[in-house]
Amino acid sequence: MKKHYLLLIIIILLGAFLRLYRLGEIPSGYFRDEAAISYNAYSIWESGKDEFGVRLPLVFRSFEVFFLPLYIYLSAPIVGLMGLSEFSSRLLSAISGIVALLFIYLIGKRIVNKKTGLLALLILAISPWHIYYSRGTFEGNLALTLFSGGFYFWLRFVEHFKKKYVLISGLLFAFSMYSYQAERLVVPLFSLIAIYLSFNKMWERRKALVVPALLIIAVLVPLLSLTFSAGGYHRASGVSILSSTSKPPGWIEGEPAGLFSNNKIYLRGRQLTALYLSYFSPKNIFIEADFDMQRSVEDFSVFYVWTLPFMLLGFYKLFSNFSKENKLLAVWIFLAPLPAAATADPFHTYRSLLLYFPLSLLAGKGLEVTYEYISAKKIAKLKHFGKYLFLLLLTFISIISLSAFLFSYVFVNPSLRARYWDYGYKELINIIGTLPKETGIVIDDPLTEAYIHYLFFNKTSPEVYHAEVAKLGDMEVYYYSDPSEIRPERIGNIEFRKVSWPTERGDRGKVFVMWHERLPESEFISDPNVELLKEVYYPDGKIGYRIVRVR
Repeated sequence: MKKHYLLLIIIILLGAFLRLYRLGEIPSGYFRDEAAISYNAYSIWESGKDEFGVRLPLVFRSFEVFFLPLYIYLSAPIVGLMGLSEFSSRLLSAISGIVALLFIYLIGKRIVNKKTGLLALLILAISPWHIYYSRGTFEGNLALTLFSGGFYFWLRFVEHFKKKYVLISGLLFAFSMYSYQAERLVVPLFSLIAIYLSFNKMWERRKALVVPALLIIAVLVPLLSLTFSAGGYHRASGVSILSSTSKPPGWIEGEPAGLFSNNKIYLRGRQLTALYLSYFSPKNIFIEADFDMQRSVEDFSVFYVWTLPFMLLGFYKLFSNFSKENKLLAVWIFLAPLPAAATADPFHTYRSLLLYFPLSLLAGKGLEVTYEYISAKKIAKLKHFGKYLFLLLLTFISIISLSAFLFSYVFVNPSLRARYWDYGYKELINIIGTLPKETGIVIDDPLTEAYIHYLFFNKTSPEVYHAEVAKLGDMEVYYYSDPSEIRPERIGNIEFRKVSWPTERGDRGKVFVMWHERLPESEFISDPNVELLKEVYYPDGKIGYRIVRVR
C-alpha cells in the first residue's frame, strides 16, 4: 500500500515537472490567442473591463475571434498578481493538466482498480498530447479537466445517488461549457444519455435532486442566452462543415443529382462519417502529427506507438464487461470526436482533446491486464521475476519515449515551428520601445494579430487602450451581435495595418516593421533613403522580421 501511494506521488510530481519546467520559455514564441486571452485577463483584473472596454462580458473578443470566458476570468488573478508574462498566462493550463492527472487516477481506480488508475496516470503524465496542451494558454485543456472532474463525480453519484455528487458533477460539466466550444456540444449529449442510464434511481430521489438541478440550470442560463447571438456561435459556425458554402467532397460539376451523386445530404453525411472515423485511425493517433504546424511536435503524434496494443487490450477487457460505469466511458469515447468531426479540418488534435483522456484510461487498463497475467505466470524459484521484468521494461520504454519526445519538443521544435507560434514579437516590441516616443511606427499586420502582441508585451495600460477603443463608438451596441473584426488601427504613435511597401517607401521619418518575406532585402538594400535598423531571427537562424527607417 505504501509503495502504491509512493508511486502515485512520484508520477504526479513527474507530471507536474513536465508541465511547469521553463513554462514561460517553452514552447518558443507566444501565439496570438495566448496573448489575446492573457491581455483580456489582465484588463479584467486592472479595470473590470475587457480590451474593448466592455464590463465583465459573457464572451470575449479579440481581432475576429470570440473566446468563452472561464479561462480568462480564472487567469485574471494569476496574471494580475504575478504580472503579465508568458509564464503567468500559461500557468492555469499547466495547473489544469496537473489536476487532470489526479482525476484520471481516481476514475481508473473507480471504474477498475488502483493499479489501473496508477498505470493510466503514468500514460497521461508522459503522453505527448497532454504535456503539449498543458504548456500553452489553451482553454480546451481547462475544459477537459473540468469535464473529467464532472465525469468522476457522476461516477460517485451513480454509486451512492447523493445530491452533493450530482451538484458537483453538474457544476463542473457546466463550467466546462464556459471554457471551450467542444464541450458545448458534448456535455448536453453526454448528460442526456447519463441521466437516461440512471433515470429510474434518479426518479426515486427526484425531490432531493430538485435544488441541485435548479442551481446547475441557473449557472447555465447566461451561456444559453448567447446561443443564438454571434458571440455564442460565431467561432463554431465559422469552421463547421454544415455551414460551409463550398461543394462537399465527391461533388461532380455537371452531373445530375441522384441518391448517391451530387446529393448534398448524402455527401455531407459521408464527409462527416469519414472525419469522425479519422479520429480513431491508428495512423493519426500514433504516427502522423496534427496537420497544423502550431499544434504538433516533430516526429510525434498523440500517443507513443507502444501504447497501441495495450489500448486495444484495454478496450476489449473493459467493454466485454458492460457495467454502468463502462457504458458511461463508452459514451464519452463515442461523443468526444463529434465537435472536431463537424469541422472541415483534418485530424484537429485540439478540438478532439476530450477523446484522448478516456483512451489513456484504456491503455492503463491494458497495462494492468498484462501485468496481472505476467504476475500469475510464476517461474520456479523466481516468484516475482515476471512482474519485476515487466515493470522494468515499462520503466525503460517510458524513459526512452519521454526522452525522445522532450528532445524533439525542446530542441527540434523551436527550429521548425517557432514562426508558427508567432515567435519574434517579444523581441520586436522590446526594440520598438527603445525608439523615441515621437517616432511614427507602422507594424505590417496582414493577419491582424500584431496589435494584441503589442498590448501584451508592452504591458499597455488597459485605460490607455480603452481610450483608443472609445473612438470606435459604443462597443456594447454590437459587441455580441456583430462578428466582423473590430479594433483601432493605432495605439499612440504605432499603427497596425497591412503595409504597401512600393507606395509607402517614401514616407520620410517613419519606421516600418515587416516580415522578411514581405520586405526582402532586394527591396531596400540599394536605396540610400532606407536604413535597416534591426533584424529579428528565428531560433533556426533564419530572418523573421526587419525593422527599417525611411530617411
